[in-house]
Amino acid sequence: MKRSKRLEPVGALADEAERECAAQVAAVQGRLADAQRSCVELKRYLSEYQNMFQRRASAGMGVTGMRDYQTFIARLGEAVRQQQAVIDQLQTDCEHARARWLAAAARKSALRKVIANVRSEDQKLEERRTQNESDEHAQRQSGAR
Repeated sequence: MKRSKRLEPVGALADEAERECAAQVAAVQGRLADAQRSCVELKRYLSEYQNMFQRRASAGMGVTGMRDYQTFIARLGEAVRQQQAVIDQLQTDCEHARARWLAAAARKSALRKVIANVRSEDQKLEERRTQNESDEHAQRQSGAR
C-alpha cells in the first residue's frame, strides 16, 4: 500500500477535528449573541423602570411603593451585572474556541501538505519503477537479437 494511501485516514481525522472545532466556535458565538440580546433587553427594562420610578416619585408616591420600585430596580441592576458576567465568560470561551479552531486548521493544513508531498514522492517512485521496467524490457529485447 502506498504511503499516501496510509496517510489519508489521518487527513480525514484532521478534517473532522477542524470541523468539530469550527462547530464549537459557532455554538459559543450563538450563545454569546443570545446572552448579549438578553443583556440589552434587561438594560432596556432597567431604564424603563428607572424612568417610571422618577416620574411617579416626582408626582408623589407612598413609601411602600417607593421601596418596591427601588427593590425591583436593584434586582434588575443585579440581573444586568450577572448577565454581563455571563457575556464576559462567553467571550473568553469564544476566544479559546477560536484559538482551538485555528490550531486545528493549521494542523490540517500542515498534514495536507505532508500528504501532498508523500503523494508526489509516491508518483515519482512509480514513474521510476515504470521507467526501470521499460529500460529492462528494452535491454532484454536488444540482447535477445
